[in-house]
Amino acid sequence: MPKFTLDEVLSTISAHAEIPGKHEAFLGIATDSRNIKGGELFFALTGPNFDGHDFALEAATKGARGIVVSRTIETGDLPCGVWVIHTEDTLWALQRLAHYNRQRLGTFVIAVTGSTGKTSTKDMIHAIFSQRMETAKTYRNLNNEIGVALTLLGLDEHHEACVVELAMRAPGEIRELSEIIRPNVGVITNVGESHIELLGSRENIARAKSELIEVLGDTGVAVLNGDCPYTAKMKDRVQGRSVLFGLEDGNEIRGHNLRSLGKDGTQLTIEYGSRSFEAQVLVPGTHNVYNALAAAACALVSGLDTRSVIEGLAKAELTVQRMDIIETASGFTVIDDTYNASPSSMNAALNVLKDIGGTEGRTIAVLGNMLELGDIADTAHLNLGKQVMERSVDVLITVGDLAGLAGQEAIRLGKSEDTVFMFRKKDLAIDTLRKLVRPGDVILVKGSRSMEMEEISKALLESTGGRQHVK
Repeated sequence: MPKFTLDEVLSTISAHAEIPGKHEAFLGIATDSRNIKGGELFFALTGPNFDGHDFALEAATKGARGIVVSRTIETGDLPCGVWVIHTEDTLWALQRLAHYNRQRLGTFVIAVTGSTGKTSTKDMIHAIFSQRMETAKTYRNLNNEIGVALTLLGLDEHHEACVVELAMRAPGEIRELSEIIRPNVGVITNVGESHIELLGSRENIARAKSELIEVLGDTGVAVLNGDCPYTAKMKDRVQGRSVLFGLEDGNEIRGHNLRSLGKDGTQLTIEYGSRSFEAQVLVPGTHNVYNALAAAACALVSGLDTRSVIEGLAKAELTVQRMDIIETASGFTVIDDTYNASPSSMNAALNVLKDIGGTEGRTIAVLGNMLELGDIADTAHLNLGKQVMERSVDVLITVGDLAGLAGQEAIRLGKSEDTVFMFRKKDLAIDTLRKLVRPGDVILVKGSRSMEMEEISKALLESTGGRQHVK
């Protein structure tokens, strides 16, 4: 747990103390009053649907040693000895203190961004680095302006490395986050269609993602997907060292000789210069091979040995709802990939369904809307119906009007209407799925975050004997 003195806080965030308290160091940082354990400095953040100032007194009552505010609060019931520190912008102050903590510790920091694969790549990098050193990482997917700051503020002198995931919804955001963390290595997994509605084109998305490279400067290392044309082009803009990873010839770190192990993932050979070694990715899908290659590249250019890569990939545990393969007591298997969805990630998930399903039962795809696709939304969902046909999916269940286009397209292309079920809401999809599923089936559940497709996975598991084993 990091400690901060009052002088450090005041000088770093350009603040002043309105009400003095005890001259004791602050024991960590908090932004949620429910998580106060005692001794923290509480930041009263504000947003469209919340105002931390409303919880400042609660935080102090629970044991916070100080509270950082940007407006006047009622202090009549404030416990004795609690500092009240005023600043113009509490989020800016939180980020400044996060940057200060990262700089004073000198932790080796890796930043990961990209349209898809960010969280899984982060988890794999963390697993590899953890084989040799104390390594922190972004919790789950807390990858925005608050989550990134909290990740850095969780670092202390015991941490030798930290893997930070960066997300964005507008140009300039990656640059702002990168300026806070000042990474030693920057990883860009790929550039796809995610958020294309917000940025207008893949070129604009690539431009926004490449802001990470600009911040790396001439001392950082850029790890780029050499098989993605948008990221491969970024190599020309790198001021320091760049490394390309992928499956195609010409990549400095290359995977080849892929052997599917079904539910147990993929075995492959990784080449790096004159070195060549075998590794296993524990989760299935070629997209996860790319994530593993990104992680391996990050580790190898950072000086870790091949053994760390092999052992780390063999122990990597991915964040929930990322290709969770759940074998149930009732004899069917659920692929819970419900955290989010884009055209490329849907295609990858359908490939996994085809790869591990169909030997003892049917393949069933339960697919929700893919959102934030703008003008390409209809085309993307029609293409999804084509992909369902190409993978010979036995049963298709769609949730939402856009996903329904995939069902209509599958029928138009020849899929029997009695194997396609289209619903606007999850409840009817759940009822239908419960009646349909039988032992041996493999069910993929996937959709955009706001579709809350995880509720379908949860309902299915709860009604049919629960989970027996999770990959």
